[in-house]
Amino acid sequence: MIRECTESDSNTILEIINNAAQAYKEFIPEDRWKEPYMSLGELKEEIEDGIVFFGLERDGHLLGVMGIQDKRDVTLIRHAYVRG
Repeated sequence: MIRECTESDSNTILEIINNAAQAYKEFIPEDRWKEPYMSLGELKEEIEDGIVFFGLERDGHLLGVMGIQDKRDVTLIRHAYVRG
């Protein structure tokens, strides 16, 4: 089931994002890489900026997340990560 994520999903969202980022670390420019790749503060800023996260849930566990943001007359996919 795909559902909108809630604040209670924040730690799981971060786990999925940061674990997925490790998989493609070698492709991220050095000046963009940091650990963790996304912090809780950054996630909160993204949400405050209008990004809404949706997740694919199976058997009560999030398997992937996608952040979507409406900007003027377009909808942007800002984040898309899945568990490895």
